[in-house]
Amino acid sequence: MGSEAVPAAIQDNAAYIGLWTNWSQGQVLGATITLTQRNGGFLIAFLALFVTLTGTCFWMIVAFSTHQILSRETAQDAIYHQRQAILRNAETSALGCWKLVCMLWTWRRHDKSRLIKRLSAPLLMSFLVLLGFTIAGIFSSRVATDRGGEVLVASSACGTFSNEGAVAEEIGIINAYLVQRVQSSSNYALMCYKNNSATQNCRTFVRPSLQARTTRDVSCPFPAGEGICRNASDAVRLDSGLLNSHFDLGINAHPEHRFLYRSVKECAPIRNEGYTILNSSTSPASVKFQYGPSYTHGDSTFTYAAESPGDPNTSYGKEYQNGWSPIPELLVPDGDVSMFFLAANDVRFFEPVEDAWFSARTVAEDSEVSNSKGSHQYYMRDDPARVVACMEKYQFCNPLLAANSSCTPLGGIRQALEAASGLFKDESDRKRFLWSVSAIVSMASGFAEIGGYLGSAALQARSMLAIGLQSRLPNNQWELELENWFQLTLADVQRAILEQATGPSAAFIRPLYIPPNSTEARSVCGNQKIRSDSYTSFNLLGLVLVFTLGVLIMVASLVLPAIVAHIQRRRNPYRRLEWIVNDTLQLQRLAHEAVGAGTWTGACDDYPTTVRGEVLAELDWTDPEHPRLKASARREYGMAVLATLPARSFTLGAESQNGSLGTSKSPIWRVWTRASTWKSDIL
Repeated sequence: MGSEAVPAAIQDNAAYIGLWTNWSQGQVLGATITLTQRNGGFLIAFLALFVTLTGTCFWMIVAFSTHQILSRETAQDAIYHQRQAILRNAETSALGCWKLVCMLWTWRRHDKSRLIKRLSAPLLMSFLVLLGFTIAGIFSSRVATDRGGEVLVASSACGTFSNEGAVAEEIGIINAYLVQRVQSSSNYALMCYKNNSATQNCRTFVRPSLQARTTRDVSCPFPAGEGICRNASDAVRLDSGLLNSHFDLGINAHPEHRFLYRSVKECAPIRNEGYTILNSSTSPASVKFQYGPSYTHGDSTFTYAAESPGDPNTSYGKEYQNGWSPIPELLVPDGDVSMFFLAANDVRFFEPVEDAWFSARTVAEDSEVSNSKGSHQYYMRDDPARVVACMEKYQFCNPLLAANSSCTPLGGIRQALEAASGLFKDESDRKRFLWSVSAIVSMASGFAEIGGYLGSAALQARSMLAIGLQSRLPNNQWELELENWFQLTLADVQRAILEQATGPSAAFIRPLYIPPNSTEARSVCGNQKIRSDSYTSFNLLGLVLVFTLGVLIMVASLVLPAIVAHIQRRRNPYRRLEWIVNDTLQLQRLAHEAVGAGTWTGACDDYPTTVRGEVLAELDWTDPEHPRLKASARREYGMAVLATLPARSFTLGAESQNGSLGTSKSPIWRVWTRASTWKSDIL
């Protein structure tokens, strides 16, 4: 695991392929199908084609209905018959709309107002169908989420990090992992919390960033008030607000299985006066800070050289609750207290700094620089080190409980966790909660981690430090630093929750991850959401509606004419017959039959037929401006052919064996049969 904002192993984590419920939209609207990007692309393309086909079938219904409504049994003009033919034969709304527009243009010199009135209804219908299904085709892909939509993580490495019981050789591995993790969270906070979160690396978590509220100039959070704080009302309050485990942290869960999490930090610069002791017996002399005994410094909290060590860098130290017992002035029974020591060492400042933590108003000795534009004086730190102390509190809530009993009191992380167990009466809900919150407890322990694992690299001011010279700092630089830290802790919470489901991207730390030990914990592992560009998720309800409506429209377009025809056989057969004969093939039959060409059957069917091998009328194009059909000389049967043969070969009576005339019961059939036979011989 490197220190990149979001490790590639997390970004490329495998997602669950198949049907699942995204509880953000509920059980019905949230039913989701996730496919690979390739298969998702195929489905989107098929949807577009399916909607287009549905639009064609819907136009068939509209055209049939309009044709039947406008059908008239009385004699009509050419406009009527052309309109009916277009409605019958235009296979798509686009073709129908185009032909009607062209028809309107062609007949424009006739009675325009009456023409528009007669064509407006079918023209409007065709245009609306065309427009509607064009839009539907474009938006059919909306049943798929946008690129980078939510998917479920599919991982077999789910577990909670624990360093309890670690042996000596494991401590170094743990520290290396935690340093890398905090660095990654710091990079993510810098990239995604301060900018517009639009970069690719900010699209992994369900929320690119968690919004916090900063309140300045609040009262000193410690019992001694102005006796310990440099200013009684110069503290800053950082509040995450209530973060929803589902919407903010990405734990996909039914509303009954969710919880709320809140983190509050109140920080203030602390007085040095009265809490420091100069120790001249050491070389160089040192200053002991007396804010309570610590594990590493004995009866003092922190010890630092009183004289500049000649190192042009900012050093940073921290003490927090696990190794330090605060003095009564700082002790907050219902919160965790951390202290952060800042020493500017031999850093020189271009301008005096009025900030309460970075304070540097002392003119540096022998540091005046002169040039052609004049002279410039540098400044140095006012104290060997300055201190900021923070009170950190946490809160958990069960959103299903009544407002007055749904949350724990704000308190230290352990206190809040113990109180939170009582919020979940159901044992299964309690197990789910404890499994999820274990990631927060074990991996996101507040500001103390930042100081412990990043040191001076945690300071934004370092970005303006070069060759021992510090650029101008604002008077509230300490507040800006703490805001950045708070954003880092929120990013770390996001990472902690996600890495609980995926396992760490660094393989060397995985043996220290504890796998889930209950059905409830395993269900949480399988319900972690992320955003991914490698997959496409579809709304199942949207797919069902699209395909169901489409199939219904297709079936209706096939059966509607048959049903209406069955009804019209008894009531109004003319409309049924007009719909039939307006078909292209039936119009073709009528044209040939009008000039006596063809022996036709199926005059009321979709496909009229002639006698096998029969030749129809020819196109007479002697007048290229007015072509028409004419009977073919080769297609005449019966008497037309008989006239070309010897008269003695035919008789209206029956022919006897000796050639004499006799009587016949069907003389015409006899003649027709002989003529047909001879005709086939001629052909």
